[in-house]
Amino acid sequence: MTAQLFFKHVVKLWGVPTSIVSDRDGRFIGSFWTELFSFLGTSLNISSSYHPQNDGQTERFHCMLEEYLRHFVNARQRNWVQLLDVAQFCFNAQTSSSTGRSPFEIVSGRQPVLPHLVDHPFAGKNPQALNFTKEWKQTNDIARAYLEKASKRMKKWADKKRRPLEFRAGDQVLIKLRPEQVRFQGRKDQRLVRKYEGPVQVLKKVRNTSYRVVLPTWMKIYPVIHVSNLKPYHQDTEDLQRNIVTRPIIDLSQKEDKDVEEILAERVRRGRRPTQKIHEYLVKWKNLPVEETSWERVEDLEAWKQKIEDFKLRQLTETSTI
Repeated sequence: MTAQLFFKHVVKLWGVPTSIVSDRDGRFIGSFWTELFSFLGTSLNISSSYHPQNDGQTERFHCMLEEYLRHFVNARQRNWVQLLDVAQFCFNAQTSSSTGRSPFEIVSGRQPVLPHLVDHPFAGKNPQALNFTKEWKQTNDIARAYLEKASKRMKKWADKKRRPLEFRAGDQVLIKLRPEQVRFQGRKDQRLVRKYEGPVQVLKKVRNTSYRVVLPTWMKIYPVIHVSNLKPYHQDTEDLQRNIVTRPIIDLSQKEDKDVEEILAERVRRGRRPTQKIHEYLVKWKNLPVEETSWERVEDLEAWKQKIEDFKLRQLTETSTI
């Protein structure tokens, strides 16, 4: 079970994490994991909307590792699993430009003895031990060289793309949309879709590269947006009509979120106030096990109106045939 592996390999060694950055893997967005993390006091940070760099650093780190391993593995890409240990060791021994220390030093308080710094002559009677040591040191040297190369390439790419934008709480901004993430009612030429939506209000800065914003109710996306997908909003004071959005209502694609497979049942229950009634549907989620089926409020299923209509039609058909 994933939870047992999590406690065995993470909690046992490092304690309960305060936060976890994850993509939208079904194992982590299910109710079991979200409630487990809630009990542990762990914040589950799902990857940011429209953000190829997740929470600001995680996906950028993944891109750097991909660049690193791309140079490191052989042409047939069959040896990358065997190289992960050396790759991980070299990365953890590399000094960070921001902290001035390596991950080894931050975690254990000291830098480990590195193979390329061991000045000891090869001697002994066991040729296998000699060959293993030579091969490990050689692989380590290659890994360090390619790690340095990957880091420089990623820095060069990031410096070209980086914009020194800073926003404050209360600022009005526009959110950049990708054509494949927007769907309209009816056929529309994606090349003519406006790239930015808004304005929306900035709530606060999240870490160094992302901002939490106030989204309209129809925009069913994660409200933490990377700065590269934001730009300042400037209101037109001369022609106020330009500030009014007249485009059709759009739904953002749910590819990165949980998706409804089927509505199974309906209920209305009492709320906290005697007169309050809460309308809910029992939802079977796509690509998630049956035990993750959950009751969801009707207002949270705005993006799946057609699923609700299909359920009502099924209910009507079943009633009429009885």
